[in-house]
Amino acid sequence: MTLRCMSGAIAGTLIICGVLAVTPTHGQIRDGGLLPQEESGLITVLGCFVRGGDDGDGFLLAQPTRGPVESVEEETCTAGASDNALDLDDTGELGMNESLAGRWIEINGRLEKETSDDPDNLRELEVRSFRIVPVVPRVAAAPPPAPIPEPQAAAAPPVIEQPPIAETETPVGTSGQAETTLPQTASYLPTTGFAGLLLLAGGMVLRTWRLKQG
Repeated sequence: MTLRCMSGAIAGTLIICGVLAVTPTHGQIRDGGLLPQEESGLITVLGCFVRGGDDGDGFLLAQPTRGPVESVEEETCTAGASDNALDLDDTGELGMNESLAGRWIEINGRLEKETSDDPDNLRELEVRSFRIVPVVPRVAAAPPPAPIPEPQAAAAPPVIEQPPIAETETPVGTSGQAETTLPQTASYLPTTGFAGLLLLAGGMVLRTWRLKQG
């Protein structure tokens, strides 16, 4: 019986120790994991400046994230009761007031150590300087330009086939075109004989005329 009780006690102790080993403290959860709880140091933090504190008359930096940052997409911001937050000190000395509530600001200061496990006990940030973060709205990406259609080759004009030209024969005759060269069919022999006959007749006439004169 004693051994059974001791075994149960040992097992319960081990379970409790295991749970404590893997469960982070509440303070580390609420500060956004900026620095380990046992460390204190200078840090630049971006967050939403809101009313808060123990009596509600102070200011908190909700949704804290490590900075610096160049810009934010929206000018205003809101915070829920369960959001991560830091308790801000020395805000009045730097002119931080109600006019900054609901704005994104960037703070440079000293983050104090956290020794409490109470989730309502927020980690303190001693403010040394701050600035309002510029707002740069997100610009929707322009749709890609429509593809330019490739120029199409001009259609070749239709080929019109010319009808074949019929060869015409030139008629030969009085209405046709005369040939420039005569055929070699005639002979000079008749002409020569006719000329000799004329000479012979002329000689005979001349002789007869002389006889009459004598």
